[in-house]
Amino acid sequence: MIGIIGEALIDFIAKGTQGPMVPFESIVGGCALNSAISASRQGSAVGYIGKISKDMFGQRILDYLVDNQVLFDANLCAVKEPTLLAFASLDHEGKATYDFFTEKTASVSIDTSELLQVMQEHTDLRVVHIGSISLALNPVAEAILEALEVYEPRPVVFFDPNVRPAVIDDEIVYKQRFERALQRASLVKLSDEDLALMYSGCDIQSKAGSLAVEQGKHCILTLGRKGSIWYTPEGKTVSMPIIDLPVVDTVGAGDTFSGALLSYLHDRNCFGEDGQEPKLSDLDEHLIRDALLYATAASAINCSRRGCNPPRKQEVLTLLSSL
Repeated sequence: MIGIIGEALIDFIAKGTQGPMVPFESIVGGCALNSAISASRQGSAVGYIGKISKDMFGQRILDYLVDNQVLFDANLCAVKEPTLLAFASLDHEGKATYDFFTEKTASVSIDTSELLQVMQEHTDLRVVHIGSISLALNPVAEAILEALEVYEPRPVVFFDPNVRPAVIDDEIVYKQRFERALQRASLVKLSDEDLALMYSGCDIQSKAGSLAVEQGKHCILTLGRKGSIWYTPEGKTVSMPIIDLPVVDTVGAGDTFSGALLSYLHDRNCFGEDGQEPKLSDLDEHLIRDALLYATAASAINCSRRGCNPPRKQEVLTLLSSL
C-alpha cells in the first residue's frame, strides 16, 4: 500500500484579481491529499494519514476521500480543530501563488504517537509520501520525522518538499527538517524552485545530480515547461520533455505527478514484494523513462483542467497511446 502523510485542506482559487470583490472557487486540496487522489485514481491501494476536521470543510474532504476510494483512519476524523485553508491567485500562465491559514488546524495537530498508531495498523505499508507545508509546521513536522525514524519495518520514503516560503517562520529550523527528511528518503522529487530556495545561488541541475550521488538516492528534478530529469545514485540521468496540452492552470501539477509516479512504481513492485521488508529495487533506465513519461502524462492532463483534478488510469493510457 502507498501511505500519504500530510495536509488536507481547502484551496480557494481567485477568479480574477481586480476590484474589491474578487470571487473565489473552493476546491479540496493539499499536497498530501492531492497525491493520494492521484495515486488512487491510477488503481493503487492508498491510505491517507492525517487529521480531518469535523467542520463543513472537513466533511467535504472526507467525502472526497470516500468517493476516490482512499483509505483513512476513523480515529483521525471529525476532530475539533478547524480545516486548514489556502488562498491562491493565478498569473497569466496559470501558475499559483498561495497564502495559508494554518494555526491550530486539524492538519498540523497530529502527534507522533497518533501517527505511529495509524501506521502500525497498515501492515502492508511499502512506501510513504511526505513533504510540503507539513514539514514547516509543528507538531506535525516533528511527528512525521520522529515516526519515520522509529517505525518498523521502515517503508521506502518518497520526499516532495514542495517548499512554501509563506509558511516558513524559521528558515534555519526548516532547513534542518529538510535535511532530516532528505536523509530518510530513498526517492526525492524536487522542483527547480525548491532547489533555488533551499540552496541559494546553486546550479540547479548540478545540485540535483550531486544530491543523488553524494547521498545515494534517486532525485527527480521538475523544471516546469522544460520537463523533468531523473538522477540516479550511480550518476546517470534520464530526461523527459513535457506533453504540451493546453494549460488551464498548474494547481496540483506536481502532486498529480507524484501520485502517478508512485502508483506506476508500486504496481511494478519497485518498493519490494509482499511479505518482504520494503526496499527500493534497482531501477533501470527503461523503467525510469517509462515512469517519468507516465507521470508527465498524468500531470499534463491535470493542467488541462481547472484546479487539481488528477486523471484516471484510462485517461493517461489513452493520452500515451496517442503520442
